Amino acid sequence: MMAKIIGAMKRTAENSPIVVEPPMPRAKVLVVLGGRALRKYFPEQKAEPGQWFRTPGGRDVLVTYSPEYILRFDTVTPAVQKLKQDMWRSLKAVVQRLKC
Repeated sequence: MMAKIIGAMKRTAENSPIVVEPPMPRAKVLVVLGGRALRKYFPEQKAEPGQWFRTPGGRDVLVTYSPEYILRFDTVTPAVQKLKQDMWRSLKAVVQRLKC
């Protein structure tokens, strides 16, 4: 699923703003996928999916849902569909911010 998401952003694993494994890329925008990643990389930060914050070094960071979390649901209910739409909307916002 990550390969599809990164491809849809017209990026590769090497130049994607999504941090999959350390070290963090030197991108000006980062995407944190889920609460576990947020606690790992930014333990002092509190944010909900869809929220942006700025690191002390001045990089913009967006928190969104983890694909693993979304894939846990066997049935696509309206609530699960909303999670997918929210995640996609967040990723499109990242692409827009990268164009600036």
